Amino acid sequence: MAQTQDNSESTSHIKQKKDICEQLDAPQLDHTWIEINKSAVDHNIDQFKKIIGNNILAPVIKGNAYGHGLLEIAHICQQNKKAEWLCTATLSEAVIIRKNGITKPILVLSCIGNSPEQALLHNIAVVAYDIETVKRLDDVGNKHGKKINIHIKVDTGLARLGVSPKETLNFVQNAKTYKYINIQGIWTHFSQAHAEDRTYTNKQINLFNDILQKLEEQNIHIPLVHTSNTAATITTHSLADNFFRLGIGLYGYWPSEYVKKMAKTIMPDITLQPTLTWKTRIFAIKKVPKNSFVGYDKTFQTKKESTLATLPIGYFDGYERRLSNKSHVIIHDQFAPIIGTVTMNALIIDVTDLKNVSVGDEAILIGDNPYNNISHLSQIGEINPRELTTKLNAGIKRFIIQ
Repeated sequence: MAQTQDNSESTSHIKQKKDICEQLDAPQLDHTWIEINKSAVDHNIDQFKKIIGNNILAPVIKGNAYGHGLLEIAHICQQNKKAEWLCTATLSEAVIIRKNGITKPILVLSCIGNSPEQALLHNIAVVAYDIETVKRLDDVGNKHGKKINIHIKVDTGLARLGVSPKETLNFVQNAKTYKYINIQGIWTHFSQAHAEDRTYTNKQINLFNDILQKLEEQNIHIPLVHTSNTAATITTHSLADNFFRLGIGLYGYWPSEYVKKMAKTIMPDITLQPTLTWKTRIFAIKKVPKNSFVGYDKTFQTKKESTLATLPIGYFDGYERRLSNKSHVIIHDQFAPIIGTVTMNALIIDVTDLKNVSVGDEAILIGDNPYNNISHLSQIGEINPRELTTKLNAGIKRFIIQ
């Protein structure tokens, strides 16, 4: 199992893991572990920083950092000077990382929840998309005599959160009248910036730029302007953007082949490095005769006498059932196919043709190999790569490695 760099760091990390599991209400699991490659995260940050230049790079660590580990990724970003802000989905996520030593600016992109006062107490910027939220935040600011930073979200076509483009100018003017509100940013989110068909994305860009033009005509200057996720950072070129929300690219994955192709036109030597390796150990090995059915519903039948190994991993841990009979694990640099249906707590693998396999041997479930990396698994399972990683159980220990 991977080790942290020294004993003091290891002790601190274990304590952090207990804390995060308690805060996320997740059980601590010890039969499997995830290694997060710090060098890969730093590399991916560096690649996107080269693209955006002096503008602000804001890694998105929502959803337990896309399953990679909220605290682990937050601390890597804290140490990297090129990661200037952090973005979370919820205020509760932001408070957790703030309480665990993160001092960089944080923006909450979605849910503020029932304790908006926490945003003020921990110096966290929050999204604003209706006047009721603005009023509530102003009341909190009034109580403490301090302004709260907000980023106004405009709904240009995703229909999730945001002020209507037609109402945005009035909304901004109204929000400016509240004494304890500071409008720090204005933003929108694209529906399909990853797609080669640019029609809808261009429509969203035009709507947002029209709003910026109207604000300029009224001499209203909002410091931070952002539209770009990972895909849009590559595929759109809004001169107004000075803040870029880096999501899936942070973790080493391209949003689409189109985005990857476009990235190469901007920076021919650009590369992304997957940051996550998921491992476990074999806990049982047995032989079965030819024509044996394997697993629930008889979805696999052996063609010869076979040696099968069982891994203590299943869909409870986050291994997707849609990968049944399709994927492989790696043992001693050898491929072992997963056979039968993925169950709640176990995977069966065929090790008949592998050399020197024993109980206790390490098995790589997800790695950087072309046949078991996130991109390949999402393709064969017809699964969004974000869905694959965010389903990884929060109780699995994450270790930062170099």
